[in-house]
Amino acid sequence: MAKSRRMPMKNRFSLEQLMHRLGGWYILLAVAVAQFIAVLGALPGLLSIRTNISFSEDQIGPVTLAILLSILATQIINLTITWRITSTAKKRLDLILAGSNSTNDELNAWKEITSLTWRYGVFSFIVSFLVQVVPAYLIALSESEAVISPFQPTALTSPAPYYILIGGIVSILGSTILATLLIERFTLPVRLALLPKNFENQLKGRAGALLIGKFQSVILALILIGILLVAPIGYQQTVRILYAEVSSFEVFSTLRIQSILFSLLALGLGVGFSYFVFRAVSDPINDLIKTFDKIEQGDLSQRVPVSATDELGIVTMQFNRMVARLEALQNTLEQQVAERTKQLTASNEVARVASSSLDPNELLSKVINLFTDQFGYYYAAIYLLDPSEKWAELREATGEAGYVLKQNHHRLEISGKSMVGMAIREKSPRIAQIASEEKQRYENPLLPYTRSEIALPLMVGDRVLGALNVQSMKEADFGPHVIETMQNMASQLAIALENARLFQEAQQNLREMRTIQQQYLLDAWNEFSMQSNELEYEVGDQTPNSKKMDIPISLRDQILGQITLEKNEEWSPEQESLVNAVATQAAIALENARLVRESRQIAIRERMLAEINSKIWSSATIEGVLQTVVKELGKRFDASRAAIELNIEEEN
Repeated sequence: MAKSRRMPMKNRFSLEQLMHRLGGWYILLAVAVAQFIAVLGALPGLLSIRTNISFSEDQIGPVTLAILLSILATQIINLTITWRITSTAKKRLDLILAGSNSTNDELNAWKEITSLTWRYGVFSFIVSFLVQVVPAYLIALSESEAVISPFQPTALTSPAPYYILIGGIVSILGSTILATLLIERFTLPVRLALLPKNFENQLKGRAGALLIGKFQSVILALILIGILLVAPIGYQQTVRILYAEVSSFEVFSTLRIQSILFSLLALGLGVGFSYFVFRAVSDPINDLIKTFDKIEQGDLSQRVPVSATDELGIVTMQFNRMVARLEALQNTLEQQVAERTKQLTASNEVARVASSSLDPNELLSKVINLFTDQFGYYYAAIYLLDPSEKWAELREATGEAGYVLKQNHHRLEISGKSMVGMAIREKSPRIAQIASEEKQRYENPLLPYTRSEIALPLMVGDRVLGALNVQSMKEADFGPHVIETMQNMASQLAIALENARLFQEAQQNLREMRTIQQQYLLDAWNEFSMQSNELEYEVGDQTPNSKKMDIPISLRDQILGQITLEKNEEWSPEQESLVNAVATQAAIALENARLVRESRQIAIRERMLAEINSKIWSSATIEGVLQTVVKELGKRFDASRAAIELNIEEEN
C-alpha cells in the first residue's frame, strides 16, 4: 500500500498548497503556466524567420499580431483538449482533497494523469503546426515573388515560405518540448495525490512515456533544431552572393554573426532541455536514495514518492511494493511472535497455578478464566467424568451462561450428541471452525453467538479425566498454533488435576493413619496407666495467688498429660516456649520409654514361651507333656494351683 504522500523538495510543498486551494482546476492552471513559459522555446524559430525574411515596417506590426493571436489560439485549443482528456483526473482529485476514501475511477484517473505529458506533446505539436505554421506558409507561398538578378540568367523562386515553414517547425519543437517538461514537473503533486493505493493498479495504470522515448525525442529535436536553424542561414547568404550585389566579406561577416547567434540559441535551448531532463531523472533517484537510507535504519514505513511516469516510476512502484511486503511480513512476524508469547504466557500461567494449588476446585476456578482473559474467547468450560464414566459433569465455566449452567448442574452424556462427548469417547480433539456445519455439536441456547468451537480431552496417559470446551464468536478462530497451545494447557491441567487427586488421596491416607496411631497411643497409654498406679510427680508447695502455666504433653496430636508450673511472677513468652519444647521432648521420651518397656515385656514373654516349648518338646510321653505344661505354667505365673485335663466326649 502507498502510505507516504510527502514531498521531498520545498517547491513541491508550495505547488501542493496551490493544488489544495484549486482542486481539479490546478491541472489546467499548470498546463496554462507551462504553455506561457514555453513561449520562450519558440524564440529561436521566430528569430530565424525574422533574420532570413526582410519585412517592411508596414508588415512588422500585422505579422507580430498574427503570431500572438495564433499562439493564443493554439494555447486555448490545447487547454480545451487538456480539459477533455483529464476530466476523470480532475473529479478524482476533488474527491481526494475533500477527504473521500472512495476508489471509484482510481485507475482511469491515474492513467489520465500519467499519460498527460506525452499526449499533450503530440496534440500540441499537431495543433500548433496546423494553426500557426500552415496558414502562414500558405499565405507566404501565395504572395511570394521570384528573385531575379542581372548577374544570373534565371530567376529563383522566393525562399520566404520555406523560411516560415522551417522557423515555424523550430518554434513548435522548442515550445512543445519545453511545455511537456514543465507540465511533467508542475503536475507532480497531482500524480502523488492520485497515486492508487494498490500497487497492481499503480503499475497497470502507468501510461507515461519511457526514458528511451524521452531521450530519443529530446536528442532528435535538438539535432533537428540545430540543423533547421543553421541551414537557412547558409542558403540565404548564398542567395545574396548570387543574386545581390554585395561583397563576399560582408556575406562572410553576416554569416559568421548569424551562425554564432543561432548556435548559441540552439545551445541555450539544449541546456534548458537537458536541465529539465536531468531533473526528471535525478529527482526520483535522489528520492530513492533518501528512502534507502531511512529503510536501512529500520523504518519500513517509508515509501518513495512516485514522481516519474517512466522506467524510474516503475522501479519506484516495484520498490514500494517490495518494502510494503517486507513491512507486512515484519508486522506479521511480530504479530505471530506476540501471539506465541501470549500463548506461552497463558501456558506458563496454567503451570504456575497448577503448582500453587492442590485443591481441584480452586485449580479449576483459576485456570478457566485464562482462556477468556488471555485469548479473548467467548466462553470456556471444563467437564469432568462422573464416577460411572457415563456423564461429563460441568465443573467450571465462564460468564453468565457458565454461572447458570453450573447452578443447573449441567452435564453431557458421553455417548450423546456433543463435541465434548465425542472428544472424550475418541480421546482426540474435536474442532468446529464453522459451528453451524458441525453435525455432532450440542446447540446450547445460552450461547447463541458461538461461531467456532473446540473440545480437547483432559488425559493422563491413556486415562481420560474430562474435556476442555472453548467457544469463539469468530469463524475459524482456532489456528494451528492456538490448538497446539490449548492442547498443552489441557495436558497441564489434566496432570494438575491428577496430582490434586493423588494429593487428596495421600492426605486422606495420612489422616486415617494418624487416627489409627492416635487410637493406638490412646489404647497403649490407657493400658499402661491401668498397670501403673502412680503416673504423677510433684515438687514444691502450692502458694496462693501464684501464676499457673499448663502445658500439654502431646504426641501425634494425642494429649498424654500436662505439665503444670506455678510461681509468683508472670510467665514470659520465652519461658512458655521453653516449657513447650521440654514438653515435646518429654512426650517423645515417654513414648520411647513405654516402647522400651513394652519391648522388654514382649521379649520376656517370647523367651518364656520358647523355654516352655523346648521342655514340652523334650517330653516323649503324654504324661510327661501334661506334667511339664502344668509345672511350667504354675511356676512362671506363681499360681497357687494348676491343673490340666484331657476330656474327650463321644458323639451320640
